Amino acid sequence: MKIYHNTQIIDGKECIMLYVDYPSDYEFSFDLDKLKQNALDLSSKIRDYALKNFKNLTNDTTILILNGVALGTLLTAALINKFNVKAYDKLNTEQTQLEQSINQDNNNVENTSTDEKKETVTEEIETNLDSSTDSSTNTSSNIQNQVLKSTTKSEVTNTSSKATPTPASTPAPAPTPAPQVQSEQPKPAVTNEKMINLKLNSGQIISISLEDYVVGVVGAEMPASFNSEALKAQAVAARTYALKRTAYGATLSASTSNQVYKTDDQLRSLWAGSFNTYYNKVRNAVLATKGQYLTYNGNYIDALYFSTSNGRTENAENVWGNSFPYLVSVESPWDVGIPSYSGSKTVSMQEISDKIGATLTSSSQIEILERTQGNRVKTISICGKIFTGVQIRTMFNLKSADFDISASGSNIVFTTRGYGHGVGMSQYGANLMAKSGYDYKSILKHYYTGVEIKS
Repeated sequence: MKIYHNTQIIDGKECIMLYVDYPSDYEFSFDLDKLKQNALDLSSKIRDYALKNFKNLTNDTTILILNGVALGTLLTAALINKFNVKAYDKLNTEQTQLEQSINQDNNNVENTSTDEKKETVTEEIETNLDSSTDSSTNTSSNIQNQVLKSTTKSEVTNTSSKATPTPASTPAPAPTPAPQVQSEQPKPAVTNEKMINLKLNSGQIISISLEDYVVGVVGAEMPASFNSEALKAQAVAARTYALKRTAYGATLSASTSNQVYKTDDQLRSLWAGSFNTYYNKVRNAVLATKGQYLTYNGNYIDALYFSTSNGRTENAENVWGNSFPYLVSVESPWDVGIPSYSGSKTVSMQEISDKIGATLTSSSQIEILERTQGNRVKTISICGKIFTGVQIRTMFNLKSADFDISASGSNIVFTTRGYGHGVGMSQYGANLMAKSGYDYKSILKHYYTGVEIKS
């Protein structure tokens, strides 16, 4: 683990930038006791570092950055005196993956979207949530989510929406009224010619223009064969994700830790003989939305996305525990019936027994207790032990937390609907909406409730 700091001037005020780089195994574990202990160990090391280096500081502002993701601000005195770790009691093993956020594996099309690889949520979110891609995921780790939850004063009230999106031929509906959000997230800045730092998979850190970065993300995260309006929606979501995470100067990762980014050479390898056609198509979609991003109450949103819905998207709190008024369950009927909608996974009762620490001998020992607003499993009982649908999905690598169960000899069959964490924009839903005549603004305002599109 590496902890270090420097100072930067932000909005005319000197801030302490506290960087914490911790091992990946602190985030991903099916052993909740170990995960909680890792979180406590992490918080203890942060506090020890602060006591050693900031003990004489009181009203100074500290910006906490975990593994390159800026989580929020807090007074240095609070960091020293009462760093709160109680939130770790409810750590969730879903992430993924935001962050999770946030990625899926669409191997049935030319391009590979990485939501499922990441979720293995984020995220997610993000995520602060702070979160897609799941990618997709857009998503951060649970430790990041919980530190943010315990050290910022942001309070968001969840709302629901049944608004029907408007086809491209008619004006998009006005944003749904929503409660005020108290947030310490950075205000959007002008994006023209913005440069960001990006860590490639090779480990090299490069400086790249935001728009060139978005081209590489859209090409990696969404099939280039999709409708141009869907690609535009993906571009705005990807740009928003990047702007939020780089607002305090953080370095983005080209891997599923943030959004997947592919270089021109990687896209050439991916698309082969279709490279020129697809590259121009993706770039045109990015340029058509240049500088555009999504806000809620004037702040960047966590623009999470995923592959395929089960007919509805999901409330963010049912995946990561944090609620956001723009990440609520909405209808997405366009996904139903496409190849990635249905799936199944057969798991032996012995494997389930080993994973849950109890002996499963019959499907009668499994009962789905409650479902979420998005019709995914909220809680399930197995041998008297209670799990969330997200935990079961992660534990057995299911495509979705919307599943039914049946017995097949000594095995349990999970029949799933949808693909991905389900929070935010459904990529296949966006594509089919576009094919039905909706423009990218209508798509975005359908999947992200009450947002504004700014530039």
